[in-house]
Amino acid sequence: MVASLRENAERAFWQEWDALRCPTLVVLAEKGIIGAEEAEEMCRRQPRAVAVGVPGAGHDVHLERPDALRQAMAAFLDALG
Repeated sequence: MVASLRENAERAFWQEWDALRCPTLVVLAEKGIIGAEEAEEMCRRQPRAVAVGVPGAGHDVHLERPDALRQAMAAFLDALG
């Protein structure tokens, strides 16, 4: 488990990100591990990506702000038609 977490913290995943070919929702937690600049770069690299901020949330957005996450996901999916 420690090795897995270390890889997530130390390795860049841009190659995998650049390979995506579907609409993608980037959830940016106010107190999360991904900063605004990284989220902007994600959206720049993937024109079909949409970033949404979740105020007051940390890395565990799904536990800390589940209603805000659900609303963001619903809006993203509704926009896809």
